[in-house]
Amino acid sequence: MNHNDISAPGRGVPTIRLSYEQLRDTLGRFEYFRHWTEDQIRECSILARVVQYAPHQTIPLDLPLPFAYLILSGQCMIMQCLQLTREPTLLSRSEFRLASTEGGVTPPSCPDTASPKAQLELIQNLHDTFNSGQLTDPTNGSVPYDPDKSICFLKTPPQEKPVVHRFLDVGTLGCGAVFGLGERHHHRTIVARTRTQCLLIPRCWLFLKPQNIGNTWQRLCMYLDCILPGRDELFRRFLRDKAWLEYRRWLISETTKRRSGTVMADVPVMCRILQTTPLSKQQEGKSCKKKRR
Repeated sequence: MNHNDISAPGRGVPTIRLSYEQLRDTLGRFEYFRHWTEDQIRECSILARVVQYAPHQTIPLDLPLPFAYLILSGQCMIMQCLQLTREPTLLSRSEFRLASTEGGVTPPSCPDTASPKAQLELIQNLHDTFNSGQLTDPTNGSVPYDPDKSICFLKTPPQEKPVVHRFLDVGTLGCGAVFGLGERHHHRTIVARTRTQCLLIPRCWLFLKPQNIGNTWQRLCMYLDCILPGRDELFRRFLRDKAWLEYRRWLISETTKRRSGTVMADVPVMCRILQTTPLSKQQEGKSCKKKRR
């Protein structure tokens, strides 16, 4: 990697640009890019960046210029935030209910993103620069990133009923996985589980026809939306796990209260036999000689 050529699509996150040879070798490991030509790889080397995230660091998906993320190394976890309300009942102290996004709880506002026209103008500027033969970065290529706005679902307006947040680990994304293609991320975020390196490619350039033969990226986005459980399914799993934990606590407490009434005579004889002391080496030798005779 060329450590001297560093830009910052995200403030406070180290970003490295790969050379043409390095990017060609990197993309050759994945099936998505086998059909790319040398010109596409060379143009991608100008637009794409490699970003390294520390463990437990949030990967922003709400940048003004949307990026598609290709995991080169490490693992990321998909974390879902469930907004729940507590309602007291007669049978239990409280019962959780999923907060409605239409009525009682409104979805939190995320930071404003740039208009599609401004995004296309930025990519068109980079595209024209590449076609003109001047391999230089645009002057305003960096995109500001505010880490305080990376987890927008934590900023919930005050409600009449107190809202309780529960964070669930939905799944793990490993090396070769792609995300940030426009899949549903309502109250969901991506967090680096280990030290992770991701290749960031501008989504609007990646969705152009030469790089999107057969609508590969749209189909991959639909696949991610289908395979990842939704908000209602995660809430049902949360209630199931909560009921199991309550039953386990009750079973343990009931077991400790019971008296078994077991006496020594109820224990089998084989379990009560004490282990004899091991024979010494001399005794073992004498016993071997007697057996030989």
